[in-house]
Amino acid sequence: MNVFRKRQWKMTIFPKLIIAFLLVVAPIYGIGLGMNQLGEKSVREELSKSLNSRVDFYLNLLEVEHEQMIGLLQQYVVDKDIQHAAFISNTMTIGEWTETVQRIQDKLQLIKSSNRYIKSVNAHILTLKRTISSDETISDTISPEYQAVASVSKLRGVGHYYWNGRLFMAIAYPGSDLPNMKETYALSIEINEEMMKQSLQNFSDYKNAGAMLVNPENGWILDNQADEGLTKELSEYLQNRPEDSADEGYAQIYRGNSSYFVAYKRSPTFGYYLIAYVPSVELVGAIDKYRLLLWLLSFVSLVFIISYSYWLHQLIRKPLHRMITGFRKVEAGKLEPMPLPKTQDEFYYLFQRFNMMSDNLKVLIQEVYEQKLRAQTSELKQLQSQINPHFLYNTYFILYRLAKMNDNDSVIRFSQHLGEYFKYITRNASDDVPLDTEIKHSRAYVEIQNIRFAKSRITVDFGELPAGCGDMRVPRLILQPFIENAYQYGLEPKRRDGRIAVTMAEQDGRLLISVEDNGERLTDADLRLIEAKLEKQGADMEYTGMLNVHRRLQIRYGVEYGVSVARGDMGGMRATLRLPMPQSPGKSAERTDSIETKGE
Repeated sequence: MNVFRKRQWKMTIFPKLIIAFLLVVAPIYGIGLGMNQLGEKSVREELSKSLNSRVDFYLNLLEVEHEQMIGLLQQYVVDKDIQHAAFISNTMTIGEWTETVQRIQDKLQLIKSSNRYIKSVNAHILTLKRTISSDETISDTISPEYQAVASVSKLRGVGHYYWNGRLFMAIAYPGSDLPNMKETYALSIEINEEMMKQSLQNFSDYKNAGAMLVNPENGWILDNQADEGLTKELSEYLQNRPEDSADEGYAQIYRGNSSYFVAYKRSPTFGYYLIAYVPSVELVGAIDKYRLLLWLLSFVSLVFIISYSYWLHQLIRKPLHRMITGFRKVEAGKLEPMPLPKTQDEFYYLFQRFNMMSDNLKVLIQEVYEQKLRAQTSELKQLQSQINPHFLYNTYFILYRLAKMNDNDSVIRFSQHLGEYFKYITRNASDDVPLDTEIKHSRAYVEIQNIRFAKSRITVDFGELPAGCGDMRVPRLILQPFIENAYQYGLEPKRRDGRIAVTMAEQDGRLLISVEDNGERLTDADLRLIEAKLEKQGADMEYTGMLNVHRRLQIRYGVEYGVSVARGDMGGMRATLRLPMPQSPGKSAERTDSIETKGE
């Protein structure tokens, strides 16, 4: 049922209308969607270029500031006051020592004030085991901050160090340039991370955007955001990049339900990365809104197309449905005119022509029915008349033999039965007789054959007729030809123990009358030949005997009735007549009524 409905849906005009409208709208919609995507792609490219340019510009500013710090360290690492304090402090007077320390401290404060990213400057004099700071007086011991830059003596130049969440730059004297000389002092600068965070906050004007500095080698991170999860996500992205990937790039990172556009670049001088990130909603939020509006417009257009197609479909479907209903009535034989539509349109013309066609069909069907009825009546008469000469041949031979044997008693009885027989088959009052009368006639035929054959040679048994079937009307001479066939082709060669069984039974709403013999002459080839003749019928065939009855039954009752043959249980042929039961409405009626019903 579902398959039928799907097939019916495919055949309707409604989906075709939708497809037609979609074919018109689809190119326009496709062009609009393509333009939207091209615009989005162009905006994304411009945004990526803008973000990369900001990262590059800001990183260059940081490098300039850091290079200035490196230059200050390299300049003051060879300062004479610091060298005097480290090498000849034991030869100085208290006054000279005080003045030297004051000058060193002034120079350290000068370094600090020269760059806003410097938090403090320290001079760690290892020979004295004391530290001079830009913010404090000279200490009595080496400052603990020296631990952050202690390894600088192994370097040649300035080193960068991350210690306890703080970032330092340092340079040692003499450093690795004079490996045989023991380290005497080191200058260190602590980076002012708060100032750098303030600078990072000014990096972008977008909401929830920001920037961060990351050194994957030592895990140093400087961020201006309080969202630690985002900071960790960006840091892991940077650390998990392939080793052979470029030092700068642009990507989109997803975190939960949010996504960020990220641009990064590595400082070749200091080894850290500058990462700038902007929420994608800030950059392409308007584009997403336009895309949503486009999808909304698409949905509204689709609803409009479906609604309009449905309205147009209903406008066409209703009169078409009435027209189809009219055609189905015609198929069922009900040639009724249809009411004309109120609108004077194309459907009015179609309905008008349909009614004219129905009127013409009524006339043609009546003419064809009358011609077919006359033809069938003529054929039925012709088939019935073919039986009379066939039996006449046999009776003359029997009379001839009895007269030749001077068996006058048998001639008398035979003539009496023969007279009744010919009286039955030659009367023209009606072509139909009760089934009881047909069986009685067959018994009379058996009495005629008993005169010909001794009773001990061939016996005939008639079964009981089912109740209610005795009065049913049947064509004349439908049973006797099969008994005659059993005598002539099945049992005539047998000298004794010949047997014919006539049985009558109801099965599946049909009356089955079977004639079976125990003859031995029937071969499988003969049986197949008879079956083929019963199945193949034509106007040019000569219908006698069994084929005659089969043809008359099918003309009378229809192709589902007639004669069938098979090998019986007694070894001979069993011929079965299929007749409708009298209680089956319409099937036991006249063949002409059947034709009229089909015509309707």
